[in-house]
Amino acid sequence: MKLEVGFMVQRQRRSSFQRTLSVVLAAVLFAPALLLQGTNTAQGAGYGNIDGTTYEYDQISKGTQTQIHLSDGRTIGVNTGSNLPVDSKFITHDHNAKRIFTAGAHNGFTTNMQIKLMNNGDLLIRTNNNPLTLRDTNVVDFAYLDGRGEHTSMQLQTMSWFSLKADGSVYAFGGGTNGQLGTGTKSDKTAPTEVINPDTDTPLTGVRKFIQLNYNNVLLVTDGQVYKIGRAFNSDSFHDAKPINITRMFPAFTSADDFEMGYLHKDVGRHALWQDYSANQTIQPLLDMRYFKINGSYYTLTDSAQPAPYMTKLGRYGYDELRSTQLYPLPVSNAENVTRALTDFKAIGNASLSTRLDNTFFELQSNGDLVSWGIPIGNMGYSSGNYNASKTLIASSVVKYLVAPHTSSSVVIILQDNGRVYALGSNGNDPANLGTGNIGPLTGIRGKLTVPTPIEGTDNEVKDIVDIAASYNHLYALRDNGEVYVISNTQYGKINNVRYVGLLEVPPTYTGTDARNEVYGIGEDGNLYYFQGSSPVMQNGVTGIYPSGYTPVPAMIDKPIESLSYDKFENSVVTLDYPASAMIKEYSMDNGVTWVNYTHPIVVTSVGSVTIHARAGLDTGTNIIYSDPLIMNISNDPIEIPVGYPKLLEQDGVVTVDTGAIDLSRVQVQVEVNGQVSDYVSPIQLMNGNHTVSAIILNAFGAELARVTDNINVSPATPGVLTAPIGHLGDVDSNDQRSLSFSFNPTQGFLQLQHDHGLWVDEPDIFNHYTGSSSDPDSTERKYTFMIPNVIGSVYKARVTDGVNVSAETTLVVTGVVYDPAFLRDANDKLVIDFSNLPTGNWMKEYSLDHGGNYHEYVGPIDVGAHLPIKIRVLDPSTGYILTDKEYITPALNGANPNPSPGVDPTWGTEVTAADQEAILNVIGGGLSSQFHGLLLDNIEIQTVHDYQMINSVTSALLEDSTGQGDGWTYSLSITDFVSDPVLDTGLNTSDLIVKIPSSSLSVDVKSAKVLAGSPDQVARTGNYILGAQKQALAQAEPFQGMGYYDIPMDFTFRVPSSVEVVSAGAGSAHQAGDRVGLRVGVYRSLFTFSLAKGI
Repeated sequence: MKLEVGFMVQRQRRSSFQRTLSVVLAAVLFAPALLLQGTNTAQGAGYGNIDGTTYEYDQISKGTQTQIHLSDGRTIGVNTGSNLPVDSKFITHDHNAKRIFTAGAHNGFTTNMQIKLMNNGDLLIRTNNNPLTLRDTNVVDFAYLDGRGEHTSMQLQTMSWFSLKADGSVYAFGGGTNGQLGTGTKSDKTAPTEVINPDTDTPLTGVRKFIQLNYNNVLLVTDGQVYKIGRAFNSDSFHDAKPINITRMFPAFTSADDFEMGYLHKDVGRHALWQDYSANQTIQPLLDMRYFKINGSYYTLTDSAQPAPYMTKLGRYGYDELRSTQLYPLPVSNAENVTRALTDFKAIGNASLSTRLDNTFFELQSNGDLVSWGIPIGNMGYSSGNYNASKTLIASSVVKYLVAPHTSSSVVIILQDNGRVYALGSNGNDPANLGTGNIGPLTGIRGKLTVPTPIEGTDNEVKDIVDIAASYNHLYALRDNGEVYVISNTQYGKINNVRYVGLLEVPPTYTGTDARNEVYGIGEDGNLYYFQGSSPVMQNGVTGIYPSGYTPVPAMIDKPIESLSYDKFENSVVTLDYPASAMIKEYSMDNGVTWVNYTHPIVVTSVGSVTIHARAGLDTGTNIIYSDPLIMNISNDPIEIPVGYPKLLEQDGVVTVDTGAIDLSRVQVQVEVNGQVSDYVSPIQLMNGNHTVSAIILNAFGAELARVTDNINVSPATPGVLTAPIGHLGDVDSNDQRSLSFSFNPTQGFLQLQHDHGLWVDEPDIFNHYTGSSSDPDSTERKYTFMIPNVIGSVYKARVTDGVNVSAETTLVVTGVVYDPAFLRDANDKLVIDFSNLPTGNWMKEYSLDHGGNYHEYVGPIDVGAHLPIKIRVLDPSTGYILTDKEYITPALNGANPNPSPGVDPTWGTEVTAADQEAILNVIGGGLSSQFHGLLLDNIEIQTVHDYQMINSVTSALLEDSTGQGDGWTYSLSITDFVSDPVLDTGLNTSDLIVKIPSSSLSVDVKSAKVLAGSPDQVARTGNYILGAQKQALAQAEPFQGMGYYDIPMDFTFRVPSSVEVVSAGAGSAHQAGDRVGLRVGVYRSLFTFSLAKGI
């Protein structure tokens, strides 16, 4: 687990100021679960997330340089100096710079230096306020060094610079008379010169990284080797002007990636003052505590298991761990989660001089346990000598903690995963003080805190906390509602000028008695606010800054983008692409009434016009922002496969594929027999024996939509019983012809054909009567194919005879294909005619309003008012072939044109004789008339037998009562049973069996009447009726009602039963009238009688 604490850390550089240390578990650092509502993303347009923070120590002016690195490529630096405007504490660095280091550029220093590495590899250096000068190119990193040795400040006169190239070579330039360049000679260099490998006296190569030990020591790390330039670790590279190989000081490693150095809690450049009165000398021990991470294990130069040696005078300038030649194991799993809390000072007299310096170590472990070792927490700031090297558990379920070790605070602040804040320690009280004690400056609580004590505030509202930070004398706690609580020994309040999403701690950039850690709030608006107690000050020059992992919620969001594709059934598949920032992704199939979460592409399965709404949303925590809706209108026309289809039907070894209502113009039908697949074009003849047969439905691209498999056993034919031929009738071609084919077994006999009940034509004479061809696919099959005129009602029969026996007849009837258009009214009541069901071709579409007297070409919506009858003609202009020529009833007006013209056709109402009234569908008498239109059951053709087919027909009846007498009227319908033409008697193999389907198989659903003109009465007897020989009233008008023109829609449904009743049979048949037999192939007829009578 990586701990990203860079910008959260407060650092002390001198004993003359105080600071607070903080650590937070990496798993929750500025994650949305810890902070406020946002989207977990690394980068977004117009803002940058804090990716990390780097610190370098300015040895000239004794201040920290903090650089905040943002995900959008920006680097934000903390302005240096103690007299800066309170609203201008940050500056944005050159975006073309990869790394910048500045020393001595504030507090009146005239001696200063800046090193600037550009993204293109140029290395620029400026000294003493001179302009930046290009000193080297193709550089990937740099280091610097003051070659004077042990001094507490740098001088530019002796400065040296090092550049690392991408090829692993190292170059040096600058001051070199002390041997500090490592080039093999003690001389200054103005041009970059190669650094020498001390083991071979050749240029050093293979260097992967620089490590800046301090201002006068640099490590050069290769894969497996470590070289040093400087005087650290009790050796001096200046003597021979060459680096020193110090690899043996470290555990073995094979990659520079496995060798790292850092500072415990990134505490860079720390030192203190110690007055040695006996020698009248001030000593500044260096208190930095480095760690090395080698092959995943941690080591230090100062032993954390022993009391600190800082007050032991070692050398001229006091303690410095870089004199060590030994590494000590650091018993932690991740040094990034460790804080070294150093007792700052104990004042003597009027001087700020250190008399006791020691460490308390803290580690926030990956399981949330906070442990410590070293000086006990209760003695922080008052070093007691009771050093304990064993880890002690302080608290569990910790997500972040702060340490304020100075005597004025001496407290640990803990944030637990329950959102509560606790404090533990002396709390600004002398451990030896037994009185009531002081109020802690960071807790607002009086007295010592020997156990974790909740910090709740005076109103108990310090709860649901997601982040904490501290300056010298104020604790800041960010609540999940975006408010920041301010707590001290003199103040408690809230900062809520904006909604805050994070806290930022910055170490001081200058020295002096007024130096303080600084805390900033990160606003939801992307601005930084400097907290002066409870007063926030917005910073100028920097904006669009957010915590790591946080994405701001914008004020608006774009709607999703759709793409349309199709599945194998040609269902529309809608894929929605939502903006990356969308927190809510929804769609609706009911015009926005109900919204559903979008998780995967939407497959539309309903037929017809479908409207889909889609929207993206943002949850700001206080409200939800939705995008404009995306509205998609889709016409969905999938390939429908009825349940149970396809079916395999077998009779006498002949297999037929029944596709039911499947649209064969959009699919391919295949049949597989014993593993052999072929296209299905006509019934197939199976040989004797067992067969595995499959019917397969494929789409146009070959994807399988449905499959049914059956095992079929074909027994040898009974001697003397011949197999009937198999017939197939094709579609109409451009010449108004159809293909007709018959297949039979020539080993059983020869073929005979008959047309329209004429003479039978024997096989040798067939081509004298028909135009076509024959083929013999194998020895048991012969196929004849002819082209016949498309004469509706023509009957073709075929049979096989051996001269003695005759097979059953196969009958094919030429039926018409219905190309009726659809009619609707547009918003202006104009008539729209839909010809979308026409076959492919160059068709002329015409209409007539005078029963065919004059035709006009249809080119778009026409204004015909309420004109009821319209005749439609569709023809091929190149051949004159008429595809359809029929009269229809226009739909009712929708109300947009209340005064239509020309109105009802005045020719209606012509009288006919009474004898005609029972024979036709138009009954007229004395101004009382009806016209029935659209029934498509006039020749029900069942060419394949499957149980319980349903055949639907949408019709309408137009009724007129213009008698002016108001007697009322009744409109009724009766039908007879559906009686077949002669069909096959399987027992005799003769076609002399007559069967019937009961009239009750037909039902009608009467819809509400549309009033075209006249009194607004509901004359339709709405409902569903089963029809029969008794008259069924479909519409009725009471006296003085129904005077006008009425259009009554009706839906007829014909249900084909699985069995039929025998009406009569031929001689010798096993059947007799009244028997039930299976449904037979054939033509069934019924008489429909519509009656319109005056009165009720």
